[in-house]
Amino acid sequence: MNAINNPETPDFGVEQCDPARPAPAVVVTNTADMKSPGHGYTLPLIGRERPHTFEAVLRDQALRVFADRPADILAQLIPDYAGLESALEQAIASGNQDAIDQAELAAFDARSAHATTIRHTLQQRINATAHDDGSWNTLDEEEQQLLAAAAAGTVPTGVIYLAPAEDDLGNPAEEELGEWSATVPLVLNRGEYVDGDVNEPSSGLETEMPDGRKVVVVVEHPENLVILDPIDPFTYLSSLGRAGVIELQEREYVPMDDLYTSVLESSAAADA
Repeated sequence: MNAINNPETPDFGVEQCDPARPAPAVVVTNTADMKSPGHGYTLPLIGRERPHTFEAVLRDQALRVFADRPADILAQLIPDYAGLESALEQAIASGNQDAIDQAELAAFDARSAHATTIRHTLQQRINATAHDDGSWNTLDEEEQQLLAAAAAGTVPTGVIYLAPAEDDLGNPAEEELGEWSATVPLVLNRGEYVDGDVNEPSSGLETEMPDGRKVVVVVEHPENLVILDPIDPFTYLSSLGRAGVIELQEREYVPMDDLYTSVLESSAAADA
């Protein structure tokens, strides 16, 4: 895994790369007016043919990253992450499953630890905004306490309720589950629930139907939950984009067909 940092040459160092293979990331300093007319925004083209798959703006670092691999962007966000991904690549090349499992776990732990830090920061900002706009006063005391605890570092549980379940022998039992029905968002890091000590809370936000009924609609990304998911590099990067931590754009590459390529070559030959 490598990156070309703040290249001074117009070709960004990727014009000679094979467009059929992942290219090195290009990292440039980002400015607020970078895409304004006359400010020189240029998209790197790999092999003079295609852009990178992802473009991410990391506002806190004032960087803009062009990358084919999500891990290359995470390497700019998470200290030492590039080394963890390199270790994983070496483990995969060795074919040693134990080494692969250990390397995957180390990379996951790094993503999850980063997500926990982001969760704290986001929850603190959300709580501060709720105080400023008055929505904090619409919460009951338990909801306020849960949001304050989450901002202080406690793993969010939502409002706990007992649900029917079965024990290991199939006997009737009860299970503690969590729900979040407030409109002030609760920030979750799914990496903090993998050990099973705490269940991930679900959204209980009600939606009013055309006939006046109020129902809880199950959706992938509820409005009142900000979910960071570090399960793999792409999923985590996407969740950071949805959470507004980074600006993320994904581009689909469609290779030029032979006819279009021959027309371009003919045109270039005629102009020569």
